Amino acid sequence: MAHLTNRQLADLFGIGVATVHRILDRLTPLIAGLLDPPDGHRSDLWVVDGTLIPLHDQTRTAKSKNYRRSVNIQFTFRARDRRVMAVTDAWPGNRNDIIVFRATMTDQVPGHRLTIGDGAYRSAPEVITSRNKSKAFAKRRARAEHSLARLKDFQVLRQHRRRGDTINHTSRAVAVLHNLKIDCA
Repeated sequence: MAHLTNRQLADLFGIGVATVHRILDRLTPLIAGLLDPPDGHRSDLWVVDGTLIPLHDQTRTAKSKNYRRSVNIQFTFRARDRRVMAVTDAWPGNRNDIIVFRATMTDQVPGHRLTIGDGAYRSAPEVITSRNKSKAFAKRRARAEHSLARLKDFQVLRQHRRRGDTINHTSRAVAVLHNLKIDCA
């Protein structure tokens, strides 16, 4: 169901597209609220990475290098099971990962000592980055890239057409659905 469009959902349930939109508009913040706060295991390895998500609402976006209009959202994953631990609010797509991380993520993952990231986070003292391009580090980083790719498989993140702060609720709701998929597997 995660890959169905509003029109496909309307046909599936025999209701109008506007009704599907209203239902999703009401359910998305509720599902987003189910994203658990990070647990207290400080020994777990977390991986942080940012991604650009194309967005049609031009009040929230900026021109970026990969998409015409996009937002930058930071995701933190637990490396052992690829579970989403934290999701930041959306920033315009022309902001660097480190700027968005410092402004949004540092208060969501306070004091977690084992957080790794790619070269974009070199100036962040709370994120461990690789200086020598080791294979072990790259293998751990690949977990975040694979998880981001799975999150971006959701149709709603590939073509987000809703306005305002709904991208924040939508990204968290997709993270909740991703975690449910991991728990059920």
